[in-house]
Amino acid sequence: MPSDDRPQTFNLFVYGVLAVPAILQRVIGRKGEELTFQDAILPGAEYPGVVDEKGTAELLGQDVGQLSEDDRNTAGTLICGLTAKDIELLDVFEDDEYSRIPKTVLTLGSPKALGDVPAKTLAKRSTVTTGTAEADVYIWTASVSLLEPAIWSLDEFVRSKGAAWIDVNNDMYAQVEAARSLGTADADGLVGKEVAGFPTFGHNMKSYWGFAPNYVNTNHGSYGSPPLAVMEAREKLSRKIDSRADIFMRREFEIQLAEVRAKTAPIVNAEVDEFVFVPNATHGVNTVATNIDWVEGDIIVVYATTYGAVTQTMKHLCDRNPGIRLEVIITKFPCYHSEIVEATEAVLAKYNKPTGNVRGGDAPPTATGLSDKERVRMVVVDGIASVPGVIYPWEDVVSLCHKYGALSLVDAAHSIGQHHVDVKKSDPDFWVTNCHKWLMSHRASAAMYVPFRNQRLIRSSFPTGHFYESERYPTVGGAPHPWKFVEQFGWNGTNDWTQFLSVGDAIDFRKSIGGEDRIIAYNHSLAVAGGKRLSERWGTRVMENDKGELTAAMVNIELPNFPIPADGPGQFKVSHFIENCLLYDYDTFVAPMIHNGTWWARFSAQVWVELSDFDYVADCLDKIKARIERGEHLTAKCECIYCSRTVVA
Repeated sequence: MPSDDRPQTFNLFVYGVLAVPAILQRVIGRKGEELTFQDAILPGAEYPGVVDEKGTAELLGQDVGQLSEDDRNTAGTLICGLTAKDIELLDVFEDDEYSRIPKTVLTLGSPKALGDVPAKTLAKRSTVTTGTAEADVYIWTASVSLLEPAIWSLDEFVRSKGAAWIDVNNDMYAQVEAARSLGTADADGLVGKEVAGFPTFGHNMKSYWGFAPNYVNTNHGSYGSPPLAVMEAREKLSRKIDSRADIFMRREFEIQLAEVRAKTAPIVNAEVDEFVFVPNATHGVNTVATNIDWVEGDIIVVYATTYGAVTQTMKHLCDRNPGIRLEVIITKFPCYHSEIVEATEAVLAKYNKPTGNVRGGDAPPTATGLSDKERVRMVVVDGIASVPGVIYPWEDVVSLCHKYGALSLVDAAHSIGQHHVDVKKSDPDFWVTNCHKWLMSHRASAAMYVPFRNQRLIRSSFPTGHFYESERYPTVGGAPHPWKFVEQFGWNGTNDWTQFLSVGDAIDFRKSIGGEDRIIAYNHSLAVAGGKRLSERWGTRVMENDKGELTAAMVNIELPNFPIPADGPGQFKVSHFIENCLLYDYDTFVAPMIHNGTWWARFSAQVWVELSDFDYVADCLDKIKARIERGEHLTAKCECIYCSRTVVA
C-alpha cells in the first residue's frame, strides 16, 4: 500500500500560456517530468480571465445566451501532479487579480507525460470527452473593466503571446523568480535581502525615500513613509487636477478611484465592490460602529490592548446609548494565541447561545442571548495590535463570532503590506486597514472591507454623502440614484483624492522592488533577527512565544532595567523623556511602553532597515537609561502640547 506520508499533489486547470510546457517549467523552476497534461474544458466560463457568465455579460454588454457553446466554455489543459511549492509559485505568477478556486472540469482524451507534449507550442487537441476531474482554476476576481471586451481562443492567444513568454529575458517572470529565491536565509537570518533583478534591501533602499541624511527610521509602523516615486506621482496628479479641477472632480476621480480599488482589493482577496477607501482605520471603525442599530442589552467586546481611539469610540457609543455596555478582555503579552481565543470564547459563551455556524452566511449574524437582557453584539479585535505590536488570533476570533452570532470588526490598521491576509478565507463581518502604514501609499489612506451580506448595515459613509438614499424620505425628482454601498464612499464633499489614488502607485512600486512576498519575508526575518540580537545583547527577552505567533514586522523587545515609577505621572515623565531623547538628541524613534509590568520598545522593520540600525537604537537607549539613572528626566523641560498624555500611533 502507498505510504500515508506521500507529499500532497495538486491538479490545476490552466488556459493560455501556462498550457505551454516550457512556460510552466520556467515558472515552477524545474523539469516536472512526473507531471501529466490532459486536454480539458471548464464549462460556464470564458476568456479572457477566466470570468463567469455574469462577468462575461458585463464585459461584452450582451446576454451570454447569444454566444455559441464554444464561446461559453473555456478550453485549456489539466495538469496533474503539481507540488505545494509549484502552486505557491504559480500563485505569485498569476498575481493578485486572480484567485485559485476549485472547479469541476471535463477531460478530453487521455493524459500524457509532460515529456511527450510539444515543449514550446500546443499539441493538437482531443475532442473526445472522457470524464470529469476536480482541479483548481485561476479565476479573474478583479474588476472586469480591466479586461479587453473580446473573446479569444486558446490557440490564437498562445500563438500571439507564447513566443514572448518563452523569451528568457521576459521581465514578467521577475516576481516568480524572486519568490523562488526566498527559500533560504543569509548568515544573519535575513530572507530576501538580495534577489537577482531587484535592488538589495537595507541601506541601499534609502535612495528610494526622502529621509533626512542622518535619520534612522525604525518607527515606520506609526505613520508610514511613502517612497519618492509615490510622492512624485501624487504631486504630478495634484498639479494635473488643479489645471482643470472641474473635469477631475466631476468626470474623472470616481473612475480612477474604482481602478485603484480594483488594483488593491485582490491583495486581500476581496471582491472590488466589497472594498472601499476611507481616510484611516479609526475612521473606518467609526463608520461601522455608528451605522449599527444598537439596542438595549447589546454588549461590545474589546481587549485591553485595543487601540486607544477605538476603545474610546466604543465608550462614546455606550455613553450615547445607555442601554449598551462595554466588556474588556484582559490580555497580557507574551502569551499564546490559544489563551486569547479561550478568553474570548468564555465571554461569548457567558452571554450568547451558539448558532452552529462556522462561517458567515448570506445575511448578517443574529446574536441570541442566554437571557433576554443581554447578548454580545460585536467583538472588536486587532489584526496586529499597535502597542504592543503583536499579531492577534483574529481569524480564530472571527470564527468564534460566527459560532455565537456576534458581529466581528477587525481593526487591521497594521495589516495590509505587513502580513498576508485573505478576507474570503477568514470571513470577517468588517475589516479595516491603513494603506499608508505598511503598503507605502501616501498618508492618510485606508481601506474597508464589507462583505455583500453586511452592506445594508452600513447605510452611510462618515460623513454622509450625496448618494445616501433614505428609506424614510426617498429622493423625489432629479436623477435617480438607488442606494449602493460603494457609492456611499465616493463623493461626500471636497477632498484630496490623491492620497487614495496613491495606493495604486504604491502597489506598482512594491512590485518593482520584488513584490509582496519578498517585502513581507524580509521585514519579518529582520524583525525576528533584530529582536534576537538585542535581547541577547541586553540579557532580556522578545515579546514572543515558542510558537512564533506574535511577530510580523514589528518586534517588541524588553528594555534592560529601565526604572518604572509607581504612579502614572512618573511613568509618563520617563516615557516622554525617552521619546524626546530619541527624537531630538539621536534622530531616531522606537515606541517605548510599559506592558505587563515591564518596559518594552517596539521596533518596525522595513526594507531600508538593517541590523546595524537595531544596534544604533540600542546604543541610544543605553545612553538614555544612564541619563535617567542620573535623574535628568526629573528636570527636563518640554513645551510639547501633548505633555499631559502619551499617544502612540
